[in-house]
Amino acid sequence: RWLDIDFTAGINGMYQDNKSKDATDFPIPDYHSIDGGAYLYARHKHGPFTFSGGIRYDLRHLSIPDQTHPTSTLPGAPPTGPNTPANQKFPSLEKTFTGLSSSLGATYNLTSTLTLKANISSGYRSPNITEIASNGLDPGAHIIYLGNRNFVPELSWQQDLGLEYHQAALDLNLTLFNNHIQHYIYLSQLADAQGNPVTDAQGNKTFQYEQASAQLYGLEATASLHPETLKGFSLESAFAFVQGTNKKKEYAHTGTQGEYLPFIPPMRWTTNLEQSLKISPTLTLTAKAGFEYNAAQNRYLALYNTETATPAYTLLHIGAGADIRCSSSLVIQWQVQVDNLLNTACQSNLSRLKYFEYYSHSPNGHTGIYNMGRSINTRITIPF
Repeated sequence: RWLDIDFTAGINGMYQDNKSKDATDFPIPDYHSIDGGAYLYARHKHGPFTFSGGIRYDLRHLSIPDQTHPTSTLPGAPPTGPNTPANQKFPSLEKTFTGLSSSLGATYNLTSTLTLKANISSGYRSPNITEIASNGLDPGAHIIYLGNRNFVPELSWQQDLGLEYHQAALDLNLTLFNNHIQHYIYLSQLADAQGNPVTDAQGNKTFQYEQASAQLYGLEATASLHPETLKGFSLESAFAFVQGTNKKKEYAHTGTQGEYLPFIPPMRWTTNLEQSLKISPTLTLTAKAGFEYNAAQNRYLALYNTETATPAYTLLHIGAGADIRCSSSLVIQWQVQVDNLLNTACQSNLSRLKYFEYYSHSPNGHTGIYNMGRSINTRITIPF
């Protein structure tokens, strides 16, 4: 602490050594990476104002040795012999990324319960191994990913404005944000000259990582109700909305044909109710219910069939539990949870498995893999 300013400083680092060993598919090469970072954060309170700011420096060094893996997943690769896999090659690569992040914010207490917050910040993210060096099939999603070795780090400039209300029985929070990103990394499906998806012999589609300027903006809101007059009752609700736009000039005003960023979550609203009842000194029962609403996502990247529209869906969940006190130090907990109570068929537009389908005409009218249907889970916790 210096001049009534609280300072916090720190460093962190990570070393990774990735080896495929006996794998049969190689979507990414073997690699070594070293990450390191250092930061300084300061906070000062003056009357109803609280000011804060920070700066951080990051470094990532990535090393890929020259290597060849036997594989049959790379589209167009020539076979090395009858019924033998092709050789997939990952040329050696040395990359070092550095970047600076910073933030400056202020909080003003309008009243004892109402607070206004504002913040501006710059961000940095270096590309990961998948975005740089992918060159093969992801067996889990049946998608061939292609990276780009010429990628540069993402750089962002974000503004946030928030309003918070805190009271004994009610907490409310609303935050608006706007984020401009340079060199934003996203996925786009590859297509041939006729506009048909590029696939291998098994029908696996090919996706290429690309970079462009982008804008992400939206809002987040939460509410928490826990009235003192209703012991054990709580209501938690959250709302999130975000839109993403590709800022390449050739995509201006093109809508689904390039203007909208892919894999952006739709508007989402969740609410959970919970009631606990203390039946006796040794037994407490809990009942809970909740719903999850995901709006339709019609702002999607239709260019080259990268994405399709996603319909809206609502899921209902219920649960119950019991805390059984056997002694002063032993409490046995039992819980049962039913998710997707109505067994609603739905797909998330963030799931790559939505496009996991090899049949031109699905027998049940559903293409791709759907989210999990109704599931019942129970758990008993016995501390010892």
